[in-house]
Amino acid sequence: MTFDEYQKNAIGTRQTYNSKDQENYFLGYLGLAGEAGSVLTTLKKKLRDGDGFGTFEERLAEELGDVLWYISAIASHNNLTLDEIAQLNLSKTVDRFDEMDLLNIPRLDKNYIEQFPDTFVVEFIEEPAGNDLMHVKMNWLKESGATKLGDPLTDNSKTPNNYRYHDVFHLGHIAFLGWSPVMRDLMGLKRRSDAITLDAEDRGRPQVAEEAVTLIVYNYAKGNKMLKESDRIDTDLLNTIKQLLIDLEVSVVTSFQWEKTIIGSYKVFHDVLMNKGGKVEVSPKNRTLKYLGK
Repeated sequence: MTFDEYQKNAIGTRQTYNSKDQENYFLGYLGLAGEAGSVLTTLKKKLRDGDGFGTFEERLAEELGDVLWYISAIASHNNLTLDEIAQLNLSKTVDRFDEMDLLNIPRLDKNYIEQFPDTFVVEFIEEPAGNDLMHVKMNWLKESGATKLGDPLTDNSKTPNNYRYHDVFHLGHIAFLGWSPVMRDLMGLKRRSDAITLDAEDRGRPQVAEEAVTLIVYNYAKGNKMLKESDRIDTDLLNTIKQLLIDLEVSVVTSFQWEKTIIGSYKVFHDVLMNKGGKVEVSPKNRTLKYLGK
């Protein structure tokens, strides 16, 4: 039996009730909550009685079936099908939990002459900035010498918070995702060879979106031990990131891949912070970000 077949048959078993409040709109929701409780009661009996609860599987199947019936009723009332609900849920679950290799993300700049180098090194240098402030300079180390990237950064905060090192996260976006409109600007790699791509992917709005992602994640990290002990990111935060990046080329990146990017970037961030600067190897070719030391 398919979901659609089940739903069509289930519609015919709906009851009528004396209450006319909103045409029994709430009854499906209340029934679902009640049957979910029955599933938990069945689990309680299993935990209590162990193997003595010999009909556990049969009772569980029965209670889950009742849950499915109420889900079907709610869906039908709102002109939704179980089939489309199942497909949407599976897409969401795959996006969040499918352990895809970061190397499977296509190089977003593979068709342009303005490509990020396959592997390059950036150095962070911390120096006094006066007025009891510290600032961080960032240099791109090349065979021809060091190229300054942007202006020195302070924390931009009344309370020191180490945000002056946040460019590590932009480098992480390059390393793990092959994307960073902020660093494209600083490195002189805007895709001027394609006017549409230049305007849609490398200018103001994408740069603002990337800075917003960096700041939102940083504020989240401050409430979670700066992610020193984390290997997971809240799904709500990942959903917010994806909302910020709708219609941009990086929207193809899954929530799982963003999670790996954030965790990997923060690991290197803490290495740089602990050593008050140093060299970072960025490799969009290998999808790696490494701290090389001072």
